[in-house]
Amino acid sequence: MGRRVEHNRKISNVRVRKPRKSKSKVLIATEGKNKTEKTYFSNFEDSKKSYNVTYARGNNTDPLKLVKMLIKEIDELKLDLQDDDVAYCIFDTDVDPNKNSIIEEAIQLAKKNNINIITSSPCIELWFLLHYDYTTANMDNEEVIKRLKKFYPKYEKNINIYPDIIEEINLAINRAKKLEKYQINNKQRIGTVEANPNTEIYKIVEYLMKEG
Repeated sequence: MGRRVEHNRKISNVRVRKPRKSKSKVLIATEGKNKTEKTYFSNFEDSKKSYNVTYARGNNTDPLKLVKMLIKEIDELKLDLQDDDVAYCIFDTDVDPNKNSIIEEAIQLAKKNNINIITSSPCIELWFLLHYDYTTANMDNEEVIKRLKKFYPKYEKNINIYPDIIEEINLAINRAKKLEKYQINNKQRIGTVEANPNTEIYKIVEYLMKEG
């Protein structure tokens, strides 16, 4: 019999690295020159999070124009909304019923482009108020802010209220869901002027908290 030849396998010291998963992108569009929303959501930005938050350009106050602008920016940034990237369009319904038709167009266009619409009726300050109080009272913007100031006297537009209300964020989420159910039970369509008061801010907040 011939000699058995042993073949020594060379083991490489170089480890094969798995490709690092890039962070998902969260693109947020807010209306007008008001920085209240940007100031609030900036509190969720953290290098340790699984996502990066960016804000769409422009200062449109018209919901439909806001969605169209966001679609353009999604294309420019090459976001993949079919994968991990997400886009949110945030605006207030205010109290003018004539705004309903524009809001409806914006919602339909957003759905076709996988954009999440987040509305507050009448305004985002309702979300802040829900950290302190639950109400089903129909209010305009000034009335919401007036009621908020009873609990948070120093409130002004663009102020960073987040650090002072963070401890009650889960309470606010539950109240927002309860309010949404109340409006639906009363045959009001979410996102319309008539679904007042109501805020969908809890949806993006839950996402940002979960993905953190």
